[in-house]
Amino acid sequence: MKDMQQLEELVSHLREEGFRITPQRVAILDYLLKTDDHPSAEYIHKIVKKQYPMVSLSTVYKTLDLLREKKLVNEIEVDGEARFDADVSAHINLVCMNCGKIDDIDEESLNEIQTRAEKKSKYHILKGSFELFGYCDHCKSKF
Repeated sequence: MKDMQQLEELVSHLREEGFRITPQRVAILDYLLKTDDHPSAEYIHKIVKKQYPMVSLSTVYKTLDLLREKKLVNEIEVDGEARFDADVSAHINLVCMNCGKIDDIDEESLNEIQTRAEKKSKYHILKGSFELFGYCDHCKSKF
C-alpha cells in the first residue's frame, strides 16, 4: 500500500512539472519502488518488457535520466555498470566486489556526518552517497 501511495505521489509530481506520464514510465518507477535490488537499466528493461513488450531500452534510459535529474533515484556505479536505487534517503550501500550485489543499511549518523562536513567545509551539501566495498555473505567464503 505504501508503494502504491508513493508511486501515485511521484507520478503526480512529475505530471505537475509537465512531464509526459506513459504506462511504461509508471511501470519503470513502480518496479524501482518495489525492488530491494539495485538493478541496471538493462535488467529494468527485461522486467518491464514482460508487461510492455514494445518498450525500448532507450525509453528506460530516458526515464532513468529524468528520475535521476529529479533526484527520485540514485545511480551507483558497480564495475563500470550503472545501477539504480529508488531509496534516496541517507543510507549506506554495501557493494559485493565479487557478485555485484548491493545491500542497503540505514545509518542515522550519515546526516550528522553531512552536517559536520558542511560546517567544516562551508559547502552547501545537497546530496551524498556512501558505498562500502567488500564481499557479501555468500561470496566471502570463496576468499
